[in-house]
Amino acid sequence: LTESFNRGDFGESDWRWNDVNAISSVMKSFFRKLPDPLVTSELYGAVIEASKLEPEQERLNCIKRLVDDLPDPHYSTLRYLVGHLSRVAGSSDVNKMNARNLATVFGPTLVRSADDNMATMMADMPHQCRIVETLI
Repeated sequence: LTESFNRGDFGESDWRWNDVNAISSVMKSFFRKLPDPLVTSELYGAVIEASKLEPEQERLNCIKRLVDDLPDPHYSTLRYLVGHLSRVAGSSDVNKMNARNLATVFGPTLVRSADDNMATMMADMPHQCRIVETLI
């Protein structure tokens, strides 16, 4: 599916395009392979710290300011993707994918550290998910 996606061939006759899990996997793979994550490495530390803020309104304002600082291509892509994930979450009564579940699936892919340090990844995972849930 990834190869056909890269070619722009969405082969409607290919039954795999109807499998939401396969499509999600292709999307996650695409975002994971970006040279710089959608939430850029430069902003990673600040966004993780923002996710820890209380009260909620302070956290929301800080995350919004940081997202506004993303380069235009990152911002536009993130905005479109979060809009889509929000629509998916809007049907959670049918698909069981509320904002928290979607954030669990996409958080570590969209908000990730530049290094592949397992300890950092494990420590930051709840914050990555909280950021994406907040965005959704």
